[in-house]
Formats: sequence, structure tokens, C-alpha cells
Amino acid sequence: MKGIFRWLFKRPYDISLNRVHDRVRIVEGDERLELRVEGDAMRMVAGLNEAQKRLRGLTDASTGEEQRDAALYFAGVMFGDEQAKALLEFYHDDAACAINVCGRYFSGRLAKLIEKAQRKAK
Repeated sequence: MKGIFRWLFKRPYDISLNRVHDRVRIVEGDERLELRVEGDAMRMVAGLNEAQKRLRGLTDASTGEEQRDAALYFAGVMFGDEQAKALLEFYHDDAACAINVCGRYFSGRLAKLIEKAQRKAK
């Protein structure tokens, strides 16, 4: 009987990968776009470091396609490829706007969520 009691009331063994989960809504006038963030914090950090290198490599002489690729990569690290394309379409293929909104989201919220997930993982 004692074994059954312990089995019924024993705390479960919790396992978490400490993934980052969030939603962000982008609002421009009457238009709205809601994006979801679902990802592994460590992979996001690695991807964001690569995105930073790509963005730093852009110059005034960079083509629109190079800027678009960098914007898609940056947004893709945070939101995934499909949502990154939706973000770029939302801004009518203006890579600078997509990069700007991703940077604001990262500095305003995502960096804290990644840090929190990394602390939990230790």
C-alpha cells in the first residue's frame, strides 16, 4: 500500500529544453502581422551571431538582393523562414524595415527571453 501512495503523490520528474516562446504583433496603421517565436536559445544565439556578421557586411554598395537575403536570414533566425517571408511581404520587400523591426524586437524583448532560457538550462 505504501508503494501505491508514493506513486500516486510523488512529484513528476520535470524535463524542459528551455525553448524560447513568444508572440509579437507588428502594427503599421491598420495592418497587423502576428509572429510566433519558437526556438532553442543556443541555436538562436548562434544564428543571431551569423546574422550580425551578415548585416555588418552590408555596405552602401550592397545590392537590394544582398540586403533582402540578410533581412530574411535575420528574421528567419527569430521567427522561422515562412514567417520571415511574411514579414518582408508585410513591409513590401523593404529589407531595411524588416531589419529595423527585428532589431527592435531583439533588443526590446527577445534578448531577455534568450538570457532567461539560458539561465534555466544551467
